[in-house]
Amino acid sequence: MSPSTAHMALTFSGKGAVVTGAASGIGAAVTAVLIDAGIRTLALDLREPEQVSGPRAHLHVPCAVDVRDRRGLQDIVDEHAGEGLSYVVNCAGMLETTGFAGVSQDSWSRALDVNLVGTYNLIDAVTPHMERSGRGAVVNISSIESHRVVALTDPDPTPQYAASKAGLSMLTRTAARALASRGIRVNSIAPGFVATPMAAAHGDTSRLPDSLQRRVPTGRFGRPDEIAHAAAFLLSDQSSYTTGAELLVDGGFELT
Repeated sequence: MSPSTAHMALTFSGKGAVVTGAASGIGAAVTAVLIDAGIRTLALDLREPEQVSGPRAHLHVPCAVDVRDRRGLQDIVDEHAGEGLSYVVNCAGMLETTGFAGVSQDSWSRALDVNLVGTYNLIDAVTPHMERSGRGAVVNISSIESHRVVALTDPDPTPQYAASKAGLSMLTRTAARALASRGIRVNSIAPGFVATPMAAAHGDTSRLPDSLQRRVPTGRFGRPDEIAHAAAFLLSDQSSYTTGAELLVDGGFELT
Protein backbone atom coordinates (compact mmCIF):
# COMPACT_ATOMS: atom_id res chain seq x y z
CA MET A 1 0.00 0.00 0.00
CA SER A 2 1.44 3.40 -0.98
CA PRO A 3 1.62 6.18 1.65
CA SER A 4 -1.04 8.16 -0.25
CA THR A 5 -3.62 5.35 -0.18
CA ALA A 6 -6.61 6.07 2.04
CA HIS A 7 -7.21 3.39 4.63
CA MET A 8 -10.03 2.33 6.96
CA ALA A 9 -9.55 -0.79 9.04
CA LEU A 10 -12.28 -3.31 9.75
CA THR A 11 -12.73 -4.17 13.42
CA PHE A 12 -13.70 -7.48 15.02
CA SER A 13 -14.96 -7.35 18.60
CA GLY A 14 -15.68 -11.07 18.76
CA LYS A 15 -13.43 -14.01 19.49
CA GLY A 16 -12.35 -17.01 17.43
CA ALA A 17 -13.48 -18.19 14.00
CA VAL A 18 -14.28 -21.45 12.22
CA VAL A 19 -13.77 -21.85 8.47
CA THR A 20 -14.68 -24.94 6.44
CA GLY A 21 -13.14 -25.85 3.11
CA ALA A 22 -10.00 -24.25 4.51
CA ALA A 23 -7.41 -26.35 2.69
CA SER A 24 -7.59 -24.45 -0.60
CA GLY A 25 -9.37 -21.86 -2.70
CA ILE A 26 -11.76 -19.42 -1.04
CA GLY A 27 -11.58 -21.23 2.31
CA ALA A 28 -7.80 -20.92 2.48
CA ALA A 29 -8.02 -17.24 1.50
CA VAL A 30 -10.64 -16.54 4.18
CA THR A 31 -8.49 -18.29 6.77
CA ALA A 32 -5.46 -16.19 5.81
CA VAL A 33 -7.44 -12.94 6.02
CA LEU A 34 -8.85 -13.78 9.46
CA ILE A 35 -5.47 -14.83 10.84
CA ASP A 36 -3.95 -11.63 9.45
CA ALA A 37 -6.63 -9.72 11.38
CA GLY A 38 -5.48 -11.46 14.57
CA ILE A 39 -8.40 -13.90 14.89
CA ARG A 40 -7.71 -17.43 16.09
CA THR A 41 -9.14 -19.62 13.33
CA LEU A 42 -10.17 -23.26 13.43
CA ALA A 43 -9.47 -24.33 9.83
CA LEU A 44 -11.49 -27.39 8.83
CA ASP A 45 -11.38 -29.53 5.71
CA LEU A 46 -11.80 -33.12 4.62
CA ARG A 47 -7.99 -33.26 4.63
CA GLU A 48 -6.17 -31.32 7.33
CA PRO A 49 -5.06 -27.92 5.99
CA GLU A 50 -1.32 -27.32 5.90
CA GLN A 51 0.05 -25.43 8.88
CA VAL A 52 0.87 -21.81 8.09
CA SER A 53 4.13 -20.12 9.06
CA GLY A 54 4.97 -16.67 10.36
CA PRO A 55 4.42 -14.67 13.54
CA ARG A 56 0.71 -15.48 13.68
CA ALA A 57 0.98 -19.19 12.97
CA HIS A 58 -0.26 -19.89 16.52
CA LEU A 59 -3.66 -18.51 15.47
CA HIS A 60 -4.10 -21.24 12.86
CA VAL A 61 -5.70 -24.46 14.16
CA PRO A 62 -6.02 -26.98 11.32
CA CYS A 63 -8.24 -30.07 11.70
CA ALA A 64 -9.60 -32.74 9.38
CA VAL A 65 -13.33 -33.41 9.48
CA ASP A 66 -16.16 -34.18 7.10
CA VAL A 67 -18.93 -31.57 7.43
CA ARG A 68 -21.42 -34.39 6.81
CA ASP A 69 -20.27 -36.01 10.07
CA ARG A 70 -22.43 -34.08 12.51
CA ARG A 71 -21.08 -35.76 15.64
CA GLY A 72 -17.46 -35.44 14.58
CA LEU A 73 -17.97 -31.79 13.67
CA GLN A 74 -19.60 -31.06 17.02
CA ASP A 75 -16.75 -32.75 18.90
CA ILE A 76 -14.07 -30.70 17.14
CA VAL A 77 -15.96 -27.44 17.65
CA ASP A 78 -16.50 -28.18 21.33
CA GLU A 79 -12.86 -29.19 21.78
CA HIS A 80 -11.51 -25.94 20.36
CA ALA A 81 -14.11 -23.48 21.62
CA GLY A 82 -12.44 -22.82 24.95
CA GLU A 83 -11.34 -19.28 24.11
CA GLY A 84 -14.65 -18.49 22.46
CA LEU A 85 -16.06 -18.60 18.93
CA SER A 86 -17.79 -15.68 17.25
CA TYR A 87 -17.31 -16.14 13.50
CA VAL A 88 -18.17 -18.87 11.00
CA VAL A 89 -17.46 -18.99 7.27
CA ASN A 90 -18.89 -21.98 5.43
CA CYS A 91 -16.75 -22.52 2.34
CA ALA A 92 -16.87 -26.32 2.10
CA GLY A 93 -18.46 -27.31 -1.16
CA MET A 94 -18.32 -29.74 -4.03
CA LEU A 95 -19.24 -29.62 -7.70
CA GLU A 96 -19.61 -32.78 -9.73
CA THR A 97 -20.45 -31.70 -13.28
CA THR A 98 -23.01 -34.14 -14.64
CA GLY A 99 -25.35 -32.21 -16.88
CA PHE A 100 -29.08 -32.45 -16.30
CA ALA A 101 -30.08 -35.94 -17.42
CA GLY A 102 -29.58 -39.12 -15.43
CA VAL A 103 -28.08 -37.65 -12.25
CA SER A 104 -27.65 -40.50 -9.76
CA GLN A 105 -29.02 -40.56 -6.23
CA ASP A 106 -25.43 -40.62 -4.94
CA SER A 107 -24.60 -37.43 -6.84
CA TRP A 108 -27.69 -35.71 -5.47
CA SER A 109 -26.88 -36.83 -1.94
CA ARG A 110 -23.24 -35.71 -2.10
CA ALA A 111 -24.13 -32.23 -3.38
CA LEU A 112 -26.94 -31.64 -0.91
CA ASP A 113 -25.14 -33.19 2.07
CA VAL A 114 -21.90 -31.22 1.59
CA ASN A 115 -23.12 -27.90 0.19
CA LEU A 116 -26.32 -27.54 2.21
CA VAL A 117 -26.66 -29.93 5.15
CA GLY A 118 -22.97 -29.60 6.05
CA THR A 119 -23.44 -25.85 6.37
CA TYR A 120 -26.41 -26.34 8.67
CA ASN A 121 -24.41 -28.83 10.74
CA LEU A 122 -21.70 -26.29 11.48
CA ILE A 123 -24.07 -23.41 12.18
CA ASP A 124 -25.99 -25.60 14.62
CA ALA A 125 -22.79 -26.84 16.29
CA VAL A 126 -21.32 -23.36 16.77
CA THR A 127 -24.49 -21.44 17.75
CA PRO A 128 -24.24 -22.08 21.52
CA HIS A 129 -20.60 -20.99 21.51
CA MET A 130 -21.34 -17.82 19.54
CA GLU A 131 -24.18 -17.00 21.90
CA ARG A 132 -21.90 -17.41 24.93
CA SER A 133 -19.26 -15.18 23.33
CA GLY A 134 -21.78 -12.35 23.21
CA ARG A 135 -21.88 -11.93 19.47
CA GLY A 136 -21.79 -14.01 16.32
CA ALA A 137 -21.56 -13.65 12.56
CA VAL A 138 -21.89 -16.33 9.89
CA VAL A 139 -21.06 -16.07 6.19
CA ASN A 140 -22.11 -18.85 3.81
CA ILE A 141 -20.36 -19.07 0.45
CA SER A 142 -23.15 -19.66 -2.03
CA SER A 143 -22.98 -19.11 -5.80
CA ILE A 144 -24.50 -17.11 -8.62
CA GLU A 145 -26.17 -20.43 -9.43
CA SER A 146 -28.29 -20.03 -6.30
CA HIS A 147 -30.66 -17.80 -8.27
CA ARG A 148 -29.68 -17.98 -11.93
CA VAL A 149 -29.18 -20.81 -14.41
CA VAL A 150 -25.56 -20.77 -15.55
CA ALA A 151 -24.60 -23.09 -18.41
CA LEU A 152 -21.89 -21.19 -20.25
CA THR A 153 -18.80 -23.36 -19.86
CA ASP A 154 -20.70 -26.68 -19.90
CA PRO A 155 -23.43 -27.84 -22.31
CA ASP A 156 -26.26 -27.82 -19.78
CA PRO A 157 -26.84 -27.16 -16.07
CA THR A 158 -25.90 -29.42 -13.17
CA PRO A 159 -29.17 -29.48 -11.20
CA GLN A 160 -27.94 -30.90 -7.89
CA TYR A 161 -25.29 -28.21 -7.49
CA ALA A 162 -27.66 -25.37 -8.39
CA ALA A 163 -30.37 -26.75 -6.11
CA SER A 164 -27.94 -27.09 -3.20
CA LYS A 165 -26.84 -23.47 -3.59
CA ALA A 166 -30.42 -22.22 -3.91
CA GLY A 167 -31.18 -24.09 -0.71
CA LEU A 168 -28.14 -22.50 0.91
CA SER A 169 -29.47 -19.04 0.14
CA MET A 170 -32.75 -19.88 1.89
CA LEU A 171 -30.88 -21.54 4.77
CA THR A 172 -29.04 -18.23 5.18
CA ARG A 173 -32.34 -16.36 5.46
CA THR A 174 -33.97 -18.80 7.85
CA ALA A 175 -30.88 -18.90 10.05
CA ALA A 176 -30.72 -15.10 10.06
CA ARG A 177 -34.32 -14.93 11.24
CA ALA A 178 -33.94 -17.69 13.81
CA LEU A 179 -30.68 -16.46 15.34
CA ALA A 180 -31.05 -12.68 15.31
CA SER A 181 -32.54 -12.63 18.79
CA ARG A 182 -29.47 -14.52 20.02
CA GLY A 183 -27.11 -11.84 18.71
CA ILE A 184 -26.01 -13.79 15.64
CA ARG A 185 -26.02 -12.39 12.11
CA VAL A 186 -26.09 -14.67 9.05
CA ASN A 187 -25.30 -13.55 5.49
CA SER A 188 -24.11 -15.15 2.29
CA ILE A 189 -21.84 -14.32 -0.63
CA ALA A 190 -22.66 -15.39 -4.19
CA PRO A 191 -19.33 -15.50 -6.04
CA GLY A 192 -19.15 -15.52 -9.79
CA PHE A 193 -16.28 -17.15 -11.67
CA VAL A 194 -13.34 -17.39 -9.26
CA ALA A 195 -9.90 -18.86 -9.98
CA THR A 196 -9.98 -21.75 -7.51
CA PRO A 197 -8.83 -25.38 -7.81
CA MET A 198 -12.50 -26.34 -8.30
CA ALA A 199 -12.73 -24.00 -11.28
CA ALA A 200 -9.33 -25.10 -12.60
CA ALA A 201 -10.64 -28.66 -12.84
CA HIS A 202 -12.84 -27.39 -15.68
CA GLY A 203 -10.15 -25.47 -17.59
CA ASP A 204 -7.59 -22.67 -17.56
CA THR A 205 -8.39 -19.94 -15.02
CA SER A 206 -5.70 -17.49 -16.14
CA ARG A 207 -8.15 -15.95 -18.59
CA LEU A 208 -11.88 -16.16 -19.18
CA PRO A 209 -12.93 -18.47 -22.01
CA ASP A 210 -14.58 -16.82 -25.00
CA SER A 211 -18.03 -17.95 -23.82
CA LEU A 212 -17.57 -15.91 -20.62
CA GLN A 213 -15.48 -12.98 -21.82
CA ARG A 214 -18.47 -11.06 -23.15
CA ARG A 215 -20.60 -11.91 -20.09
CA VAL A 216 -18.28 -10.71 -17.29
CA PRO A 217 -17.85 -6.92 -17.54
CA THR A 218 -14.63 -6.88 -15.49
CA GLY A 219 -13.14 -9.25 -18.08
CA ARG A 220 -11.39 -11.67 -15.72
CA PHE A 221 -11.79 -14.39 -13.13
CA GLY A 222 -12.13 -13.24 -9.55
CA ARG A 223 -9.42 -14.05 -7.01
CA PRO A 224 -10.09 -16.02 -3.82
CA ASP A 225 -8.81 -13.14 -1.71
CA GLU A 226 -11.46 -10.85 -3.23
CA ILE A 227 -14.16 -13.16 -1.90
CA ALA A 228 -12.32 -13.44 1.42
CA HIS A 229 -12.25 -9.67 1.91
CA ALA A 230 -15.98 -9.50 1.18
CA ALA A 231 -16.52 -12.18 3.82
CA ALA A 232 -14.37 -10.23 6.29
CA PHE A 233 -16.60 -7.19 5.83
CA LEU A 234 -19.76 -9.21 6.52
CA LEU A 235 -18.15 -10.60 9.69
CA SER A 236 -16.87 -7.24 10.90
CA ASP A 237 -18.33 -4.74 13.36
CA GLN A 238 -18.86 -2.41 10.41
CA SER A 239 -21.54 -4.81 9.10
CA SER A 240 -23.39 -5.01 12.42
CA TYR A 241 -26.81 -4.10 10.96
CA THR A 242 -26.63 -6.54 8.04
CA THR A 243 -28.27 -9.95 8.32
CA GLY A 244 -30.15 -12.21 5.92
CA ALA A 245 -28.45 -10.58 2.92
CA GLU A 246 -26.67 -12.10 -0.07
CA LEU A 247 -23.74 -10.17 -1.51
CA LEU A 248 -22.96 -10.67 -5.21
CA VAL A 249 -19.24 -10.72 -5.95
CA ASP A 250 -19.36 -11.65 -9.60
CA GLY A 251 -17.45 -9.10 -11.66
CA GLY A 252 -20.74 -7.75 -12.98
CA PHE A 253 -22.03 -11.03 -14.45
CA GLU A 254 -25.51 -10.32 -13.09
CA LEU A 255 -25.63 -7.21 -15.29
CA THR A 256 -25.48 -9.18 -18.52
